[in-house]
Amino acid sequence: MVNKKEKVVIVGSGMAGLTAAAYLSREYFDVLLLEKNTRTGGLVYTFENKGFSFDAGPRAFVNSGMVRPILKDLDIEWEVLPNTITIGVEDQSFRVEKLDSIKEYEKMLINLYPENEDEIKEIISIIRKLSKHTAVLYEFDNPYFVDYVSDKKVLFGKLLPWSFRLLFSLRQFNKYNMPMEEFLRSKTGNQSLINILTQYFFRETPTYFALGYFHVYMDYFYPKKGTMTLPSLLQEKILAEGGKIQYKTSVEEVIPAEKRVVDSHGNSYEYDHLIWAADLKTMYRQINSNGLQKKVEGKLKLQNDKIQSAKAAESVYILFLGVNRPTSYFKEISGEHMFYTPSKVGLGEISTTVKQTLLDNFDTLSKKELMQWAKTFCNLNTYEVSIPALRDSALAPDNQTGIMISCLFDYEVAKKVEEKGWLPEFKETMEEQIIKLFSDSIFQGVKEDIIFKQSSTPLTLSKITGNSQGAIVGWSFETKAPVFNKLKDLSKTVLTPFSDIYQASQWAYAPAGVPIAMLTGWHATQKIINKSKKKK
Repeated sequence: MVNKKEKVVIVGSGMAGLTAAAYLSREYFDVLLLEKNTRTGGLVYTFENKGFSFDAGPRAFVNSGMVRPILKDLDIEWEVLPNTITIGVEDQSFRVEKLDSIKEYEKMLINLYPENEDEIKEIISIIRKLSKHTAVLYEFDNPYFVDYVSDKKVLFGKLLPWSFRLLFSLRQFNKYNMPMEEFLRSKTGNQSLINILTQYFFRETPTYFALGYFHVYMDYFYPKKGTMTLPSLLQEKILAEGGKIQYKTSVEEVIPAEKRVVDSHGNSYEYDHLIWAADLKTMYRQINSNGLQKKVEGKLKLQNDKIQSAKAAESVYILFLGVNRPTSYFKEISGEHMFYTPSKVGLGEISTTVKQTLLDNFDTLSKKELMQWAKTFCNLNTYEVSIPALRDSALAPDNQTGIMISCLFDYEVAKKVEEKGWLPEFKETMEEQIIKLFSDSIFQGVKEDIIFKQSSTPLTLSKITGNSQGAIVGWSFETKAPVFNKLKDLSKTVLTPFSDIYQASQWAYAPAGVPIAMLTGWHATQKIINKSKKKK
């Protein structure tokens, strides 16, 4: 047991902050979790509208050896449900139920692009190869939480053999560590085929991650009662272990020399250890450097410059629909979770060159030109379709269905539209175009059965979470991330220029989602626990 008087202040109650608070509360630290909103969870949030439940952040979770093992290690029980992925383009689709489903992917692509059959077969062989290497990451469920030193059977029978396979797979990944668009251009000249393979992902995602993701599709699961179950369970654990959560508290200043933070109301909170589990740009902007040693001040300036100049990843546009149709109608068409591209043409330059031209000339752009771009953008995009009630029937009224339809979207565009005063009309155009698109394709005539509709933009996410540019996975792949991006460095990613301040969340490592965010929170706790043990 460590000294209970050691105070830990955690800023931000997203998945990293909640994970850290749960572990440190269990270890008898004096934990105070500060949250600017009236709820915990950050992006992980389930809300209700007219009896329909919607997930505002992730549509489901990827097990990836992190989420469920962390909850198990914390003695938290929960019920999870299957979440099978469907992939569709135009009028063709297949369900990803096993690695062999990749044959259906190959068949679908060849049907769409028969002139590229040989190229498709080569690309599919690489997808299969990288997916098998990705599977190695999942072979050993919980390497962080097994006492393999004392359990020799686990050490020699499982962990060491897995470690050798992992090292080999990581070397293979390194061979494919170039942007997916660049790699695919070396394999085919068909830009539409490249579009269909890449627009599921953030721009310039590394090839090993994007093409190896086929295996990850098989690893999705969904918590009963919605994704909000995850932060709710962690919150209960924190409070049960004596931790404290304070809402409506926005930290405005960090004073390392005095080991305290100050909120927007002028209230001050002293700490022995601080974990910043929120937006990193905000943290470094708010650090008061008075009283710091020259060496530390130099490190701070260097890191601050890197953080502030780095680019956040794309955000997301989400359309929420209440539909007067039973879930049984959607079960065979899309299933509970689908990635759907209505046109095999793909976005191409609509989301790159054309979008950048639009941004560069926004001052002279007419409303009509903007709305036309929005319609084309919608028609050629790839959508993530999620139906919560197909996993848990309690998440929608009887014989009705709640649907979320989302696509990647740039914060800069939404911000420019808002500054012009066109945001309400722009959202209406996006909503109507997407509804028409689905009503004319896989959900025939669905526009006639819509009970209500609402949508959120990157501006919505930025306002709710405080994330720079409403980013949902931290840093962009288009520029060098200002944090570690290799698995071997994961434990170091929580370190800052200050010995008693740690950084966690999706911003602390690249790339990151819910599992990595939670793991950064855990790594921060281990630094604090180990430091406290050394003091004793």
